[in-house]
Amino acid sequence: MVQPQPDGPMQWDMSGEESGGTLRVPPELAANEVVTRLLGDNQQLREALRRSNLALRQRCEEMEEWQQKTRGDREFLSCRFQEARALVERLAQENHSLQGLVNGPASSSNHCCSSSQTEDLQGRPAKNRPLDGPQTLDQRERKMVEESDQHTQTTPPRSLDDASVRSSLSNALPSPSTSLSEVWGEIMGRENGQPVEGANEFLQLLKSHKEKLEEGMRELRMKNEELEREREEGEKDRERMRRCIDQLRAKLAQAQASNVTEEVVQHRSEAQHSSDWYRELEEKLDYLQKSSAQRDRTEALLKQKDKDCAQLAKDCEALKAQATSLLGELNERQSCLDKSEHERKMLEEKLCNKVKALQVAERELEQQRKQHNVAMDKLLLQTQSLEQALKTERHVVTEEKKKLTQLQHAYTCLFRDYDSKLKSEGGDLCSRLEDAERALALKQDLIDKLKEEVEQQKGSLETVPVLTAQVQSHSC
Repeated sequence: MVQPQPDGPMQWDMSGEESGGTLRVPPELAANEVVTRLLGDNQQLREALRRSNLALRQRCEEMEEWQQKTRGDREFLSCRFQEARALVERLAQENHSLQGLVNGPASSSNHCCSSSQTEDLQGRPAKNRPLDGPQTLDQRERKMVEESDQHTQTTPPRSLDDASVRSSLSNALPSPSTSLSEVWGEIMGRENGQPVEGANEFLQLLKSHKEKLEEGMRELRMKNEELEREREEGEKDRERMRRCIDQLRAKLAQAQASNVTEEVVQHRSEAQHSSDWYRELEEKLDYLQKSSAQRDRTEALLKQKDKDCAQLAKDCEALKAQATSLLGELNERQSCLDKSEHERKMLEEKLCNKVKALQVAERELEQQRKQHNVAMDKLLLQTQSLEQALKTERHVVTEEKKKLTQLQHAYTCLFRDYDSKLKSEGGDLCSRLEDAERALALKQDLIDKLKEEVEQQKGSLETVPVLTAQVQSHSC
């Protein structure tokens, strides 16, 4: 605490007791009532100032602790919200990846349709030709398997065309316009007073996406069952046609053995008709095999989607628990913030009262301010002298730089003259070359010395900011 300077015959005597100091009064003024009253008032003011300073220091420490605590709470809440946002973005990326996987088979179906059309065009001339004799049924089946293996992308069956697949999968999966990241951005962009409604909307959106996925999966399962039934019917037709062809071949062999030409012609026409029918059934079977491959891929995709739905449900539950915990913490922090705001208002009221008391203490500080002004003037004079010295040093450095540039220019001119003379005179100037090299070495030594002097000057200049900083600290 600031104490007044001794004035006249009065002196301060610091005794180290709780009172802080006692004033020695001359004996001729000790019996004066005014002096005793002033001394008592002075002592009371000192005690009041000391207590107010202690109280203000304690309140400032409490305010700093409260600010640090609130800052830590805000950082914690922001970290939790960032974690939740990262989780939502990850779910959105998985959603987009599933959408891409679903759109992949639908886009590849167009290429498969074109390939199937070319196969039909290639197979039509074969229908018009008569049945070749030695080709067996196993060879035909092997050929069909090889042709089906060459095409990795197959066409969907009639019951599961492109429009139905796209519509069912688009209904099963959410569109990119309503992705989770955009919904979370809308929720986070709202006011802070409605966190519960945003969390409920986000959970409802997740549930709706899950329901759409389950509905799309049920539709795909039903269509797969229809494909399975069609494939079984095609296999039955194929077996029946095989038996008919075997019977016709047996009859044809009997007709050839009996040399009956009319029966042979009739059997050949029947064989031609049955071969055409058999080709149609083979094409239908090939089509059903391709559709079964498509069904297998769809089942694999459905299994993957089941796993993704289960993971999405787990993530939804975890996110819901995290949101509830965050809301609880937010409410708790809000109550603490209201309490601290009330305490801050009380502290501000006390601070206003203490400021009024401190105005009296400012009068005592006026004398010391005058002394500080005198010391400031002295320091300003010192800074001016240091600045003048700095200017002279800078001038010296500039002169040295000019000399260095002149020497460099002279060095370049000398090297240019040396080069011209070397080209003109050739080998006769070896002695002069040695002299010039010696001169260059001397110049280089001189340049090195000048560079060392410049480095020394720079080192001395580096001390100038330190001196200016010291001057500024003394001035403050």
